[in-house]
Amino acid sequence: MPKSHGPKRKSRSILTKSKVSHGISYLLINYKIGDKVIIDVDPREHNTMPHRRFQGKIGVIAEVGKRILKIIVYTGSKKKTLQTRPNHVRPLPISENISK
Repeated sequence: MPKSHGPKRKSRSILTKSKVSHGISYLLINYKIGDKVIIDVDPREHNTMPHRRFQGKIGVIAEVGKRILKIIVYTGSKKKTLQTRPNHVRPLPISENISK
């Protein structure tokens, strides 16, 4: 059988959530342009899921839409723009946001 090279390859431990549900509190967060966020891929939602290489990266919000956030992430010297839903990101804690 040929080896698969799909976008979710080698991601079993990265793209799994614990059985404890944390609810829908991500809907209550109001993001603004310039806010720093951590990309935390939610495997329960496949639409607009960022690639697993961005898991844990810190990005800056460039645009806020009705259902979509555009986030700028630097990988090396390249600037990437991700379009994702708010359940795939979480805000950067204030203590880390001030120090950087």
